[in-house]
Amino acid sequence: ACGKGCLTGDPGDYVGAAGLEAGLNDVLAGTPTTKLTLVDKKGTVVDVLGHKKGRAGRSVKTTLDVGVQRATEAGLGSTVGAAVVLDPKNGDILALATSDPLDPNSYVGASGVIPFDRSRVGLYPPGSSMKVVTASAALDTKTVTPTSRFAGPYDYRGVHNFHHEHFADISFADALKFSVNTVFAQVAEKVGAAKLYRYGKLFGFNSAPDLPLNVETSSFPRPQDDADLMFSAIGQAAVVATPLQMATVAATVANGGRRMDPRITLAQKPSGHRVMKVSTARTMTTLMEGVVQGGTGSAANISGADVAGKTGTAEVDVGGQRRNHAWFICFAPGGAPKVAVAVVAEYGGVGGEVAAPIARTILEGVLPIAP
Repeated sequence: ACGKGCLTGDPGDYVGAAGLEAGLNDVLAGTPTTKLTLVDKKGTVVDVLGHKKGRAGRSVKTTLDVGVQRATEAGLGSTVGAAVVLDPKNGDILALATSDPLDPNSYVGASGVIPFDRSRVGLYPPGSSMKVVTASAALDTKTVTPTSRFAGPYDYRGVHNFHHEHFADISFADALKFSVNTVFAQVAEKVGAAKLYRYGKLFGFNSAPDLPLNVETSSFPRPQDDADLMFSAIGQAAVVATPLQMATVAATVANGGRRMDPRITLAQKPSGHRVMKVSTARTMTTLMEGVVQGGTGSAANISGADVAGKTGTAEVDVGGQRRNHAWFICFAPGGAPKVAVAVVAEYGGVGGEVAAPIARTILEGVLPIAP
């Protein structure tokens, strides 16, 4: 029997279907008061066998910022894809934007329906945005310096430069600036599979974020041979990532090489670990600023704010046709980062042409209001 103050109705009425409502259901819904009674045939209570007092539901304070969320959604616009904005200092998720955003009114009375949020469950090969991880590993292990010189032929052991470029002699800094695949293939060989795999894990791959949300685990499998190693280093092969994961990659560099675990409720204490030396993060910031100031990410350039970023154009085969996911990850301002951003345009084209301008629009809307 149900005593005074207990909940009535169907059990499903008090269980969140998806998202934070599902992950934080116990906190939000509380616990109903229950009473176990013995009744006779007429329904008269003869004895009370047990009683458990309920607990009222509690409010939850999230890290999401309404202004930042609106600016991010406006910047993403009608693009099929997703965008994520983080605070690099503490891992706070300020915005999660996805195409076809959830309208709760569309799910009234529905059951067993979970909206597809590309920002946290969409898995995409990250393409050259993964070079932030590879470059960080190479610099942090002193495998290369920004001035190390390489030949950048169109083809290196099966790895091709995206625009068929050939570089007779190029610095590592410029190889990142112009996203030269064949240089990064050579660098990956020098770093080696074990070290690159270790840095991938340090950056958050292969571990599910500790969030009260359904979040897919981004994957960086240990390379099995040289070809696997070279293609993994440029974000292809079997490497896949969520936009949330790639936002944390940018945020790690922005935060001086310390990766903060993403969090979405203020009740969760900030936590993190060191990925690279502070000096490496500073060097990476300079190199990523070069990408935006005169490299493949120039479409993300903002007057009056140093933007550090990296483009990505991830090749995928769809029905026998080669298509591209467009990526851009970044943070700004470079000297004192307030936000880190990741943008993916699903089958959108070239990262520098499609995702970088979206990121610029998001930054222009977010930077004046970011916490």
